[in-house]
Amino acid sequence: MGRESLQKLWQKYKVDIAFYGHVHNYERICPIYQNQCVNSEKSRYSGTVNGTIHVVVGGGGSHLSDFTTIDTVWSIYKDLDFGFVKMTAFNRSSLLFEYKRSSDGEVYDSFTISRDLCMMVVNPPRLLPN
Repeated sequence: MGRESLQKLWQKYKVDIAFYGHVHNYERICPIYQNQCVNSEKSRYSGTVNGTIHVVVGGGGSHLSDFTTIDTVWSIYKDLDFGFVKMTAFNRSSLLFEYKRSSDGEVYDSFTISRDLCMMVVNPPRLLPN
């Protein structure tokens, strides 16, 4: 299944965030659909994001991996250090995402996603069959 097929599924099921960990670094990209940034917001997403925020969270374990030399327009934050992500769900409609470096525990990247609870009840997420 190619990236284009996955993007259609993520859009259909309103997937706001996708996490990856194989590459050993940290990178967050803008909400993307059909290989285009669809939301100019960088830290406070409200309502439907209209795309999927992709996050590489691979700063644990093995050696760190350098970033490609290709300059991408969709990258919001990159870090070549050991780190981890902390997510805090305040309630059913509000999420805080924080990337922290292991060396000092300080937050180096963060954003929030807030959804209207009424919208979630009208269009509840569905699980895919096994």
